[in-house]
Amino acid sequence: MEINQLEAARQMKFDYLKEQVEVYPDRFRTSHDLGEAGLLEDGLDGVKVAGRISLMRKMGKMSFVSLRDISGDYQIMIKKDMVGDQVYEWLAKGVDLGDFLGASGQTFTTRTGEKTLRVEKLTFLGKGFKPLPEKFHQLNSKEICYRKRYLDLITSRETMDRFRLRIDFMKYMRRFLEEHGYMEIETPVLIDHPSGATARPFMSHHNALDMDVYLRIAPETYLKRAVVGGFTKVFEVARCFRNEGIDATHLQDFTMVEGYGAYMNYEDNMTFLQSMLQGVVRKIYGQDKIEIQGQVLDFSAAWPQVSFREVIFRDCGIDIDTYHEAGDLARIIVEEGIQLDSDTDIHDLGLGNLIDQLYKKVSRPKIIEPTFLTQHPTSLSPLARSNDANPLISDRFQLIINGAEVINGYSELVDPKEQRRRLIDQAGQRASGDEEAMVMDEDYLLAMEHGMPPISGWGMGIDRILQVLTGSDNIKDTVLFPLLRPEQK
Repeated sequence: MEINQLEAARQMKFDYLKEQVEVYPDRFRTSHDLGEAGLLEDGLDGVKVAGRISLMRKMGKMSFVSLRDISGDYQIMIKKDMVGDQVYEWLAKGVDLGDFLGASGQTFTTRTGEKTLRVEKLTFLGKGFKPLPEKFHQLNSKEICYRKRYLDLITSRETMDRFRLRIDFMKYMRRFLEEHGYMEIETPVLIDHPSGATARPFMSHHNALDMDVYLRIAPETYLKRAVVGGFTKVFEVARCFRNEGIDATHLQDFTMVEGYGAYMNYEDNMTFLQSMLQGVVRKIYGQDKIEIQGQVLDFSAAWPQVSFREVIFRDCGIDIDTYHEAGDLARIIVEEGIQLDSDTDIHDLGLGNLIDQLYKKVSRPKIIEPTFLTQHPTSLSPLARSNDANPLISDRFQLIINGAEVINGYSELVDPKEQRRRLIDQAGQRASGDEEAMVMDEDYLLAMEHGMPPISGWGMGIDRILQVLTGSDNIKDTVLFPLLRPEQK
């Protein structure tokens, strides 16, 4: 049948059901979800379950129906002599795959060993007017999966499990942070100037205040304002927006977690975050070793530390310490034939951003095991504290797993005069064409001038780390409803 014929047939069944049952009941009280019901012992009476029909087998006066919910699948057995002629008739004539049923009865195990509910009462709970992909097969089109995620969730247990893993990751991470004294707060999404990271912002207009506003690119400077105000340990699960290129590992709107602790340095945070991720991975997977795209990663092993200069020199032979001007470094990159993946012309990039683009091209994809990258150039880290022994590098780290940056952290710069000097330098780079350079932030500088304790902070991209942990090819696979261009009708 064509789609419109299938829809017409479902409508006719619905019209029939309206004469037999309440087609839109307001509730159904369950005693167990389907996953729990599958673990119950045999002979238990009064079990009530509900779910979407994923499979139906009609065999004369007896039918087997598989129901599905977020917890799993569970089989129910409906016998005509137990539910009555009328109920069995509307089941046969009016119900389709994708409809919702509620059932109550007694548990037993079939001869084939499948946990099943022997139905004593059957309740219709909802009609699906659109036919589902045939036999609940996983959708073949990625674009349909992204545009119609509800179909992807209905038809693919793998997709459902991936998003349940995301939920569990957030739950265990929050629990870990709270158990270690961190308090969750909220900071503004709309601000009058972009701050907190080097990135191109989204811009909008606030009609009531008649002013241009920016969607935040990071909550960093506001979280540190909270520390100035007296919070000792804070974190935020923050929706952030960066108006930059899109690819399999980048989104323009994404979720990140940032945390800041007073009286800590970046080395404290490396130890803390390693402990957190090891604990979360252990909670989710029940072990320290997980397989990602055919490669086994051991999260319990020692996480090595390597320097920025070391990995770039190892992978392309360029010693970044010998280049103090962006133009000189850009020239050697061109001479070496290295093509950077930058939206901005490399000759317009500041030295820090140019080094970062070089590292992302030649080194990051080669780092597989959990590894801390340290000793970033200070010019790449306008909000980070300079190293005491060498002011040309910052007390900063990134955690790289399977070629992806999942955490960025550092000892915070708390000297307001040095911060002003760096922001002036960033503003100059921005004026010269580097759209990712930071702008001057006088209000943040004013907060700093009221006094800041030693602070260390970090940010983790949730979509990114879930992409790594699940081995997903595209970061959109870890976002329930990613932004796409409208379909052309």
